Amino acid sequence: MKKKTIVDFIPFFVSVVVTVICLIVYFCALKRSDYLNVVKACMVPVCALVVPVVNLIFKIRIPFAFNIAVAAFAVCGLDFASVLDFYKYVPYYDKFLHTAFGIVGSFGAMIVLLYGKGERMKPWCFFLVIMLCVLGLAAFWEIFEYVIHAITGADMQHWTPDLGSVGNQTVNEFFESYNPLWDTIWDMIVAAIGVLLFYGIIFIDKLCKYRMCKGIYKQVNFRSKPKEKTEE
Repeated sequence: MKKKTIVDFIPFFVSVVVTVICLIVYFCALKRSDYLNVVKACMVPVCALVVPVVNLIFKIRIPFAFNIAVAAFAVCGLDFASVLDFYKYVPYYDKFLHTAFGIVGSFGAMIVLLYGKGERMKPWCFFLVIMLCVLGLAAFWEIFEYVIHAITGADMQHWTPDLGSVGNQTVNEFFESYNPLWDTIWDMIVAAIGVLLFYGIIFIDKLCKYRMCKGIYKQVNFRSKPKEKTEE
């Protein structure tokens, strides 16, 4: 049991190392010092702690693969995107992240449903709940971005127009191409696409006789087996 607990914290320790390296690059190579980005970087190890801490508190066993996925997503979404500004250097990096969120979030919703005996639900209902959960989380994130913008002025939703690209456009021409809702709405759309990709993964897993996600199903359901033995 102790070995399993230590293994659970490996993504946390790796994320700490990656975060420290990213901050060194941020301060020394990029020569920046925005406190908000530093706070975001510090949140990466916190995100990587969520799964192992939940396992300890509730005495459950959330699959280690999901633990890795959460930590990796936090590194890509905060360390790489915000601290190292991958948004600027990698085209559509933000949309790739939100698509990945749709996939990771779907697996998280599936795990929660399985712990709640969701396998007893009808398949269409089970997967509809997953879609609604992910879209709800995506909407919550957009609200969070708006609140942060209101408090700090950070343009997380890209509402501030790039006046440097206006050129010789008239006011009407500029506002025909400028839509501040574009980023928010497309974040939601690509998150939904991520859920559809998750559906595809599960369908392929079914065709493979559940070999891809067998470890997840076993880890989620392992608690029921000892109880059945004790009852016998």
